[in-house]
Amino acid sequence: MESVLHCNTKDTLKLLGDDKWEALGDEVIIIPKFTTEQPVDCIRGKFGPFRAHSAAKVPLWAALQMEHLQQCTIELPYWLREEELKKMRDDEKANPNIFVKVPRHYTEIAFALLGLPRVFGGDEKQRSRTVLLLRELIELRRDKIVEGLKSFDSSPTELNVSHMSAAELTSFRTRSLHALDSFVNLLQNKRLEKESDGIQEVQEDTVSQARPEDSSSRLL
Repeated sequence: MESVLHCNTKDTLKLLGDDKWEALGDEVIIIPKFTTEQPVDCIRGKFGPFRAHSAAKVPLWAALQMEHLQQCTIELPYWLREEELKKMRDDEKANPNIFVKVPRHYTEIAFALLGLPRVFGGDEKQRSRTVLLLRELIELRRDKIVEGLKSFDSSPTELNVSHMSAAELTSFRTRSLHALDSFVNLLQNKRLEKESDGIQEVQEDTVSQARPEDSSSRLL
């Protein structure tokens, strides 16, 4: 019978689901294609009023829905731009013993946006460069988690987990690298170019890979 890793009575997939839910509430910038005189009343609050072609902030879930309906375009967060990703990657390399600060839900938000066909304005070269930089960043941070788990096994002590993202903390707490392995595999296989539903596909892919052995088991 297969074992399931739990933390605070929740298994890995439940914790990752919580991370995804939190990420959907993070604000992003959109450029609406419509104008409203009054705020738009949604189940989870009111947003707007909106002015066509003027930037506005809305939660990620609302931005994804509006983009799906072709009512807006979503601006890439500053940290997902090429130069900022290069800086984060280089800082991560230069500091092998600590985690460089990243947005709490950088993986979930990145995958939600990179899967959208219009987010780069049709510039596939820019998309490819962004995917490569993101993969390098995730792999660098994943390797640090692996080393942290190894050192914790050999001599249990306090470990500095400052600046870990939500998904990374979940991986560390449950001693499972399923989520990070799934993110890296998606980037390596360039499956993002074929996926358009963002976070949902990432979550489904993580669930589908929950049964096979993940790389964390080889640490024990």
